[in-house]
Amino acid sequence: MTLRALLFSVALGAASLVPAGNAAAESALQQTGALPRGGTYVLSPDSTVASAAIGLWFRAPGAGYDNSTPGIADLAATAAAVAPLASGKSLFALVHSVGGELNVEVYPDIVGIAVVVPASAARRVVAAITAAYYAPAVDEVAVKTARANAAVLGVQQRYETDATLHDLLFKQIFAGGPAHYPPLPTSVAQITSLSTAQISDFAKRAFRSENSILALTGNVDLSSLTAVTDGSGAGRMDPPYDSTLAAVPASATALGFVGGIGLAWIGPPITDEKAATALDFIADYLFRDETGVVPKALDQVGNQALVVGQFITMHDPGVMVVTIGGDHADQARERVLAALSAMQTPLDARTFNAAREAFLYHIASDTETPQERADNLGWYGVEGDPAYAPGIVDGTYARSVRALDPAYIADVVKHYLATPVVVTMQAKESSQ
Repeated sequence: MTLRALLFSVALGAASLVPAGNAAAESALQQTGALPRGGTYVLSPDSTVASAAIGLWFRAPGAGYDNSTPGIADLAATAAAVAPLASGKSLFALVHSVGGELNVEVYPDIVGIAVVVPASAARRVVAAITAAYYAPAVDEVAVKTARANAAVLGVQQRYETDATLHDLLFKQIFAGGPAHYPPLPTSVAQITSLSTAQISDFAKRAFRSENSILALTGNVDLSSLTAVTDGSGAGRMDPPYDSTLAAVPASATALGFVGGIGLAWIGPPITDEKAATALDFIADYLFRDETGVVPKALDQVGNQALVVGQFITMHDPGVMVVTIGGDHADQARERVLAALSAMQTPLDARTFNAAREAFLYHIASDTETPQERADNLGWYGVEGDPAYAPGIVDGTYARSVRALDPAYIADVVKHYLATPVVVTMQAKESSQ
């Protein structure tokens, strides 16, 4: 899964930059090492572009260290981005002032801060992003801003079928742990119940330098790393925050502001690279917008339902998720299940080879920009396998794709994608 497929992001951005990347030039120079004040870095430079992407990623449980404060990671990460630094300007204000974009990306088990700026601002932003998180100074004003941001995003998400169904499906699959809870606070009471002291304490524990991966791509070089002046230098990264699977995950019905159907299957851990790659291939072949088997079949019968399918690569386990919104969702679900059933029979060689080449092309196009590559390097790094990140030319991921064959794909479908957990979301009747 390329990271941008997920929809849990908390946008704090200004105008987007549009870099045109050269993945081959970048990957040939990729370097990994230890930061002098704790944490690790991955540097993947490309001097042919005018922008720099800087990602700072942490292992952090979205619902708090005892899973009793859902949404605390979101509030802490946002507050740290808007709190004033020693210069008097916040990280967000600095990024905005140079025409860049900042996204706080909060997931059940990890937090990522993704920034894209003109290359000339890279060192200043590296210094600011590491100061904001390695030495967080969260105050009441920053927390107030974070609460307001969370409240707005919470209202927006109620009308986003895909994101809401993701949360509901994870709640059914995982009986406990951070993935049982939505990363974004779901109510005003939940947002306001967390004190500034709680949020500050979480930020100081979660955003330690040694608990981080700093990913730099685009027009950057090793000199950018000398801008890091904060961090304790002691300790090591937290172990992964895996969640407890339900003994028998059950389907469910829920009320929402929009209707939809979600299906999910428990997949392999990130360490099973071949099976995880196979599920990415299946999601691309069946569900990719415009080219996938299911969207094309629905178009042919005039069904306007929106089907989104992806394998979410996580430490242990990954999850295949398909969400369906819009009209005629029941008909679309039957198409999804029929397509998966057909995949239990190996594709013919010609069809498979064309689909595999198309998949490789899609991976390249989905990891074309510095930000996309930085996001993947950060995500796969904190989930436990940085070398497996998609977009590294001739890397582990590309080799895993080349190792796939029709019989193996059919076996993966039979093993992992037989019986889904289903969440049916029914739209509440509006009051008159």
